[in-house]
Amino acid sequence: MKKELLMSRNAIRIILPAIAIATILTCFIGLTLGQTTTATTKPTNTFSMNGAISSLVLGMPPNTKTLDMSTVQKFILSGDWNMTVDKGNLTSFAANFYTGPINGGITNHTHQLSNFRVNNSNNIPILLTPDKSVSISGILDVGTNGKKAWNDVHTTVVISNGRTIAISLADKDTQRHFMGQQIYGIVKRINIY
Repeated sequence: MKKELLMSRNAIRIILPAIAIATILTCFIGLTLGQTTTATTKPTNTFSMNGAISSLVLGMPPNTKTLDMSTVQKFILSGDWNMTVDKGNLTSFAANFYTGPINGGITNHTHQLSNFRVNNSNNIPILLTPDKSVSISGILDVGTNGKKAWNDVHTTVVISNGRTIAISLADKDTQRHFMGQQIYGIVKRINIY
């Protein structure tokens, strides 16, 4: 009986980490398999993608060198985004997300990014690289709670390896509302046509 109990404890010591690793791998594989992509070895000019905004903005000036993470104000950004490129032209880009302090305060609001106009004076088509990366620069409009707040905001959207999105909004164009910090998220789906 003592030997069986000892073996059971040893088995638990091995099984619990194995279950944790299996759970992590299952989540990772699920995220990877959840993306719809078509294999390509050359850049493509017609595609669509969407995903989730999942970011944290710290309430501090951009020139801050050090900060105390326990006291700095933090804001959660959570929502979704989508984009479509047809024959090298951006036909749509939109993002809608909730913003609010992490303490559940009453300054909650929403933001809408819309009307993206590409900075393309050289007529260079937008291409999704074989590793599923793309960078697009231009201007867009930023709304707050469904109303236009800032027009013609200089913006860069970067998709990296078909997995993440980083949206950079010019700080001066939004009256420092996003505190000079990028808005991050993930890519959930890519369709190549």
